[in-house]
Amino acid sequence: MAREPVAIGFYPGDAKLLNLMLDKLFKNTEKTVKQKVTGLIAPHAGYLYSGKTAAKTYSQIEKEYDTVILLGPDHTGLAETVSISTETWITPLGEIEIDTALAEKIINKSDIIIEDNTAQTYEHSIEVQLPFLQYKLKNLKIIPIIIPTNNTDLNTLQNVADTISQATKDKNVLFIASSDFTHLGKGYNFVPVEKNELEWIRHTDKEIIKNITELDEMQTLNKAKKTTVCGSIPIALLIMIMKNKNIEKGVIIDYSTSYDISKNKNAIVSYGGIVF
Repeated sequence: MAREPVAIGFYPGDAKLLNLMLDKLFKNTEKTVKQKVTGLIAPHAGYLYSGKTAAKTYSQIEKEYDTVILLGPDHTGLAETVSISTETWITPLGEIEIDTALAEKIINKSDIIIEDNTAQTYEHSIEVQLPFLQYKLKNLKIIPIIIPTNNTDLNTLQNVADTISQATKDKNVLFIASSDFTHLGKGYNFVPVEKNELEWIRHTDKEIIKNITELDEMQTLNKAKKTTVCGSIPIALLIMIMKNKNIEKGVIIDYSTSYDISKNKNAIVSYGGIVF
């Protein structure tokens, strides 16, 4: 069985057009972080809106990793618990192999993490990352992990983080949390201010990004509850894994909003690219 794309429209469904778009997005990007990148946060919106931020972020990674572990939020509500997909994934750029040996090792070490392909059937948050990885990496293998939005407390997240960290201790792994930042406007039923929307969203995100780059998962989750960061739980899990890997800080690579393109204040989404 293979997992077919469900997010065509977020990115082109034709391989030639997708490669052309990626060429354009990566043009004039450069690696500005000298250290090796072990983790990152990238947006999962349509490439028209968030693609530049994603490309600048993915420009910081190495050319090759043993595997890439992707942590995505559950927009569909299909995940009963932390769920790993073990199907081969397909994008217009081809098939992507699952690191089944490592996936099984993680599942066998955990009472929380399960194999569940159906949990990710209609979820876009991980799929949207994959063409960027296919474009940048050699010998790509992945482990897609969906984190449910409900009933995931800090102790549970720490348990999951410790399990994943232990299972990957001898491997060269890139960890990715897929998340957009604040969703503001009538289109999202979140209208905290009636004017100066862009100033409010930038100020709010700046505080959350500070907590993230300082590896403070508790404050990140607390701040996210007051706004609408859809991947706050995967971000918190990523922070815990980074601390287990002795990473000391994160670096903001790029920040943008959908308003930059759409000029629509009724539905603004913000995007941050962060590396660890």
